[in-house]
Amino acid sequence: MAFLHSNGIGIAGISCAVPDNEITVESYTSVFGEEIPAKFMAGTGIKAMYRALPDQTAGDLAYAAAENLLLRLDVDKDKIGALILVTQSPDYRRPATACVLQHRLGLTMDCAAMDISLGCSGFIYGLQTAMSLMEHSDMEYCLLLMGETASKLVHPLDRSVAMMYGDAGAAVLLERQKEAESITLLCSDGGRFKTIILPAGGFRDMNPPHDSFVCNDGVERSLYDIYMEGTSVFSFSISDVPRAIQNYLEKTNTTSIDYDLFLFHQANQFIIKQLSKRLKIPKEKVPISLDRYGNTGGISIPLTLCANYGDKDIGLQKTFMAGFGIGLSWGVTSAEIDTAKLLPIIKTKDWYVEGRITPDMLM
Repeated sequence: MAFLHSNGIGIAGISCAVPDNEITVESYTSVFGEEIPAKFMAGTGIKAMYRALPDQTAGDLAYAAAENLLLRLDVDKDKIGALILVTQSPDYRRPATACVLQHRLGLTMDCAAMDISLGCSGFIYGLQTAMSLMEHSDMEYCLLLMGETASKLVHPLDRSVAMMYGDAGAAVLLERQKEAESITLLCSDGGRFKTIILPAGGFRDMNPPHDSFVCNDGVERSLYDIYMEGTSVFSFSISDVPRAIQNYLEKTNTTSIDYDLFLFHQANQFIIKQLSKRLKIPKEKVPISLDRYGNTGGISIPLTLCANYGDKDIGLQKTFMAGFGIGLSWGVTSAEIDTAKLLPIIKTKDWYVEGRITPDMLM
């Protein structure tokens, strides 16, 4: 097991952004009839989500969250030594969207920038990567950004996921905090990579036919649409993930009593309830956001914090966090988070007009 340790690095603040375009699950009655959306809401707990506008990208949502955070915290941008963007829906195949964001945010050329391609475990992996970079450098701040527009990658008639994904962006500022320390557990199982997959468009198969076909779950998709094997995902979520959590608690010599909040990836309410039940966690310690924002992938952990505690100062909270999903990949960590530094979620319609490349710009 990969346990990683970081000392002297803490979270200075968190901001999240969603597109100004709310979609309700009820609105899908015109597509699927009344029964399917009703069952979906009852089973997942998802009632609404926010979807990116046609021109909005993951980079735009991450940018909006970052600008809001840096403005509210009044941070000297020249002191930000690295920018990490976690996304699986980048603005371009090349270059890294993080480099574009470094420019858009007005950070110096001394700021390192890189993308990390991870989904639902991305916040845990990204947080540990950012902490490790800071711990072995002289930088004062590191900016961890996240953005996803997974809704653009689903078949509109896929009843299993069409009503599930919400789009969002997040920004987490890390700073040096003398007393801060963390232990993180990171895991992966690429043997199950087909469990959640979008087969087409990468360099393995760049231009397959767009023809639709009926998959083994009875849903029609093309190779350009996200496929999720629901039964396998559920089994993974209630077996491998609890095992990792127990391993983490043993390693840190802690129990559920030692934490104020438990932040789980917002996959669906049933999985969250199963995890809470196994760990014997009181409901009030497990905030959710999926009912209002859907499954926002790796962003769901910081988004849940901002959705429930933005501008609500309830003091320093010892927070347990677990992200899990596509890869398969999962991670567990904990941190002390000052709720006074959690900002309310903002909505945006903005997009980077200069980022749209047209032929005349290359001639």
